[in-house]
Amino acid sequence: VYLRFYNNLLVYSREGALNPESMEYILKNCQIFVIMGKSGLLSEMGAVFGDRYKSSSKQLYRLGTRENLCGTDRRERQQESADHEEHCSVVQAGLEDVDDIYEFLGSIPQIRGLYRSKDMIRDRIANRDGTHLIIRRGSRIVSHGNSTTGSDDTVMIGGVATDPAHRRNGYASMVVSRLAEMILEQGKIPCLFSGEGAHAFFERLGFESLGGWMTLERNSG
Repeated sequence: VYLRFYNNLLVYSREGALNPESMEYILKNCQIFVIMGKSGLLSEMGAVFGDRYKSSSKQLYRLGTRENLCGTDRRERQQESADHEEHCSVVQAGLEDVDDIYEFLGSIPQIRGLYRSKDMIRDRIANRDGTHLIIRRGSRIVSHGNSTTGSDDTVMIGGVATDPAHRRNGYASMVVSRLAEMILEQGKIPCLFSGEGAHAFFERLGFESLGGWMTLERNSG
């Protein structure tokens, strides 16, 4: 299965292998910036990708328990100051926030490749295909996360990022926890991909690993 979503390509095979000719055709005829799939699938395609794409390994996670989500009655993971409570609440973004979201995500090197299309952000909000949550300090977005459309049982969380100058304030925990609660209210399970260095963060919130995942991002050159 080859699923193109704007400039992203998601691949899957039950047989455990991809067709090199099919991949070459797609990459030649479509403007693909990011390719995603199970580590075992993509790691065997080095000859096709060559030096056009750089790889990064991730882990697929799903929420195992909601007890560790912050902002719940069951357990408060972090006590926010009165200033944070008043000025840094998590809000759902609207169409008026699209430009700011696009600019913010473009400033985060680890994920900007996944958000090269402003139309994708706008369409997701306009068509209610997912939810973007943001935290602002003054007029600037300092933290962000979004959900996407999902399956009958699951919904993906992505775009989790906080401005480097505002990290270690619990903002990402607030955003992810609120997204997870919104997904659970739909009767579905929150899932996400975690890059290296972020595993402990998601595990503290109650997510559990399901296996390896690989992302290939096209080199700018």
